[in-house]
Amino acid sequence: MIVGAVMPPTVHDPASPSRPRLAFSKARRLRRRGDFVRLQPSRTRVHTPHFLLLLGKSPNEAAPARLGVTVTRKVGSAVERNRVKRVVREAFRLDPGLLPDGVDLVVIAKDGAPTLGLSAVQAEWDGVRPMLQRRARDVLRGDVKAPARGKRPDASGGPRPA
Repeated sequence: MIVGAVMPPTVHDPASPSRPRLAFSKARRLRRRGDFVRLQPSRTRVHTPHFLLLLGKSPNEAAPARLGVTVTRKVGSAVERNRVKRVVREAFRLDPGLLPDGVDLVVIAKDGAPTLGLSAVQAEWDGVRPMLQRRARDVLRGDVKAPARGKRPDASGGPRPA
């Protein structure tokens, strides 16, 4: 390197005007157990072959969409689970228009998720994008009701089979 030479801005340079910064800051993450628990009984769900996507209204509607990822031990080893989490976070980070502001998303990985790469996750989410965005709008409008506590949401409305 020549002393006094000016280096061109890199992709990681936050001051670079050529690319928007797509950081995954703490403001875009679900970090507390209460945030995950709040979305668990949500009826606003979107199923894909390898993921269950739960949607809910964020306590702060002006905040950007937030992501939480859950990968249980039945999905694979610790290495596989961590890889799934990294790939899901990256897919969410690279697609800031996936969900409107004020929506929280919890992604629950299903069996087979460790075999997916970034492009496969993006393709799977692109397949359900219209449904995901429609349900996100419903959540923001308050058109979705949470199930009663202690009751399982099912079509029959009757008691659970033994």
